[in-house]
Amino acid sequence: MNLRDKQREETKKRIYECAFKLFEEKGFHNVKVQDIANEAGISIGGLYHHYKSKEDIIDYGYYTFDEDLQEHYENQKIHSPAEGIHVLIGYQMQTCVDRGYEIITITFRNQMQLDNTYRYSNDRYLTKMIRENLKKAGLDEQTAEEAVTFILRTSRGCVYDWCCKKGNFALKEETLKQIDMILEYYRIKI
Repeated sequence: MNLRDKQREETKKRIYECAFKLFEEKGFHNVKVQDIANEAGISIGGLYHHYKSKEDIIDYGYYTFDEDLQEHYENQKIHSPAEGIHVLIGYQMQTCVDRGYEIITITFRNQMQLDNTYRYSNDRYLTKMIRENLKKAGLDEQTAEEAVTFILRTSRGCVYDWCCKKGNFALKEETLKQIDMILEYYRIKI
């Protein structure tokens, strides 16, 4: 990556961080694109150079999440496939808790409205590493794919329920309990 690409990526991340700060302070619907541009210290045209809309800014979060997850995961000492899956899903859930149910609700709404295939790509770090852990646990290719689907559907379902209930339960703990049920079903030692 050359200097110009690095600067472009830094600006894109700064816009993203400023937007989420404003979303958290004022609420998504109360923030105008001009507010985000002002907070990031750029022109509105500069913002539109990087993002098409506020929703597009939210979508960028999937890429930053994957980068952060990879860094977190690679810095852990993981002793078993189940522990690896716990680290991955636990980080995903903690990220949701840290953002808050209001922002995650907006993210879910955004998921259903935009056509971004990256969100559900099998090439995402989260998906790849869950699959890798399942294979380490001894599951064959087809069974591992089935288990990945169940794990990811369960984690999304828990987040959805948590948002609907306005964050009134311990998301990370409850999700990991359900993930353990899936691991037990596949006879993966917890």
